[in-house]
Amino acid sequence: MSFSDVIRVLRLVDETPFQELQLELDGLKVRVVQDKEAPAPHAAAPLAEPSVLAAASGPVREQAVAAAAPLTKTVFVSSAEGTPVFAPLAGTFYRAASPGAPPFVEIGTVVKEGDVVAILEIMKLMNHVTAPCAGVITEIRANNEQFVEYGQVLAVIKPERAA
Repeated sequence: MSFSDVIRVLRLVDETPFQELQLELDGLKVRVVQDKEAPAPHAAAPLAEPSVLAAASGPVREQAVAAAAPLTKTVFVSSAEGTPVFAPLAGTFYRAASPGAPPFVEIGTVVKEGDVVAILEIMKLMNHVTAPCAGVITEIRANNEQFVEYGQVLAVIKPERAA
């Protein structure tokens, strides 16, 4: 199942009256639960939380993450290699808050769920990219000031449970 397949499933669930969907395919487990009663976010507000999805094979662990789409909570899985941190939007990737400042994270940095790991700039708006789980940063896959695409893996976290 590709990333675009997961996005299509999330859109279908969002457009249907179903409250919950569980899907298991080739070692990938996805559980989507909708909260149709929650207030909708303001369309003009900048993103503060990343959308996180994972498509992995092999041994898996379920972990709760930030909302993947408005009014949708996604439970995602991580592979034996770790939990990917995906770009919530296309933009310029920054490892630090300002030029000359220390990076938010380095390989080996211990993070808690919700810690800022990077910033993505889009149209002069700075959006924090946060850790979807607690653990140790094992990879940083984007270079400072590099343009990244929506859904691109920016970093990998070895979850605390596996550490």
